[in-house]
Amino acid sequence: MSEFTYDPAQPTPTYGGAFVTQVSPGVTAGYTDDSVLASRSDVLAFTSDPLTTELEVVGSPVVELGHSSDNPFADLFVRVSEVDAQGRSRNVSDGFVRLDPSAPQGLIRIELDAVAHRFARDNRIRLVVAGGSHPRWEPNLGTDDDPATSTRMLPSHRTIDLSISRVVVPVTQCQELRGATRPDS
Repeated sequence: MSEFTYDPAQPTPTYGGAFVTQVSPGVTAGYTDDSVLASRSDVLAFTSDPLTTELEVVGSPVVELGHSSDNPFADLFVRVSEVDAQGRSRNVSDGFVRLDPSAPQGLIRIELDAVAHRFARDNRIRLVVAGGSHPRWEPNLGTDDDPATSTRMLPSHRTIDLSISRVVVPVTQCQELRGATRPDS
């Protein structure tokens, strides 16, 4: 079991990802160094051993988490990143879900954004789990109050059951495209 606490009064910040423009100072869009996320107390990070070969991923990764929360009003943000030999982590694909407060707790399935990415040999794959990613997604107040008018916020303590959690990545073998050296007519 691994645990973290998400506090909507101090939401987990966004680092990189699918933004069209910079939303605020320090919030960078796209493929960026997200190493700081792994060191936050409101984030869980799991990093693989170094890869022994290149790994080509094409499609939508899926994260399945054995999840429980002491507050039914909760979100989950997950990210797959690539960590290089110097320890720099760069985002590859994200997923987010606002949990149904009336649904039973247990195994949560989160489909991440589709990606075509080659993880380099000797690099590592990191999974980041958090209760949000603000400002990309509006923080969950931890209540059923209207977020447009309410100022009441309640934190949530989360537990991840590692024995039933997993990451599924669509691995493929890339084939070199030959003969495509000029534009179509």
